[in-house]
Amino acid sequence: MGSTLRAGVVGLTGIGARPPIPAPKHGWGISMPHSHASAYHFVEDTELVAVCDLRQEAIDEFDVNWRSHVSEVNSYIDYREMLDRENLDLISVVTSDHVHTQIVIDAAEAGVKGIVCEKPIATTLADADRMIEAVEKAGIPMLIDHVYRWWFPWADVGKLIDDGAIGDVVRVMCNQGGPRAMLFRNGTHVCDTINWFSTGNPTAVYAVAEKGFEDYGPRYASDGGHDPDTDPALSIMIEYDNDVRAFWNACKTMPGRYIGPFDIWGTEGRIHLTNDYAVLYDDPEEGLRGRELTPTHYTQGHIAGLVTELVGLIRDGGEPSCDGRQARQALEVLLAALQSQASGNVRVQLPITDA
Repeated sequence: MGSTLRAGVVGLTGIGARPPIPAPKHGWGISMPHSHASAYHFVEDTELVAVCDLRQEAIDEFDVNWRSHVSEVNSYIDYREMLDRENLDLISVVTSDHVHTQIVIDAAEAGVKGIVCEKPIATTLADADRMIEAVEKAGIPMLIDHVYRWWFPWADVGKLIDDGAIGDVVRVMCNQGGPRAMLFRNGTHVCDTINWFSTGNPTAVYAVAEKGFEDYGPRYASDGGHDPDTDPALSIMIEYDNDVRAFWNACKTMPGRYIGPFDIWGTEGRIHLTNDYAVLYDDPEEGLRGRELTPTHYTQGHIAGLVTELVGLIRDGGEPSCDGRQARQALEVLLAALQSQASGNVRVQLPITDA
């Protein structure tokens, strides 16, 4: 084990600064720390040393919530001052989605060893490309918080698919309901998960927006992902270069809270997946009788799992679960969906450029 890595967080919203859960313990899913600050506090190889937010009231609230958990965390209004003073190894960028870019670039140039960026990576492909260029030039890992990559049962399902448990994937279907069935707010999780489970590269997108958003697009009218009235739900079909087709049905007036359920169909079985459980149907001769998946090993889920992976990438190298290029791929699908809607629901061929 190496020395403890010094971490800072920019953006003290709930997902950035939510305090630790009572008596955190090993487990899966939402029993794990549910913010960037609490993940750095929980993972043994990292130490939260600094936080930053433009709002003094957010810093004051952080101090109240965290004073009993950490001995000293320095706070800043300007993230550049934090980078200059704190000699950070790790930084989390947890700001509104349309202002990620320059913070990531400045952090990479300041010499951090690894970056965590909230989803979506950016709101334009040009900004995503600038971020990817900066971290690749610096030779450092950047993980994007498409958090289902590190969350049971999603991560276990991804491994089953990679291992061929249902043969070759042919169709991926997802329903997404509730007020947060927003294309960028929660939809970025859905899109990355669809891309992941499809095991190919997206080549074309068709989309139809929910009622009231017929004239939305072709660009994302970002407000940082807070208002459902500025972020539509869409019905989307995605084609992939391995002949997979994915069907994503999002509707804010359907019941729902997170993402899913998902159904992944392969040539030799299927998987039904929700936030709470997954069922593998892998016996075609017996009519695809299902068996529920259970955790088979300890894993650090949610953002703690992401931070644990980042520490490993810094110290040992390896392949990231969701880096900037994979996150850019999800962003491209989201933007292509908006372009499809704005162009009369036509088939949009990838790659695209910013509208």
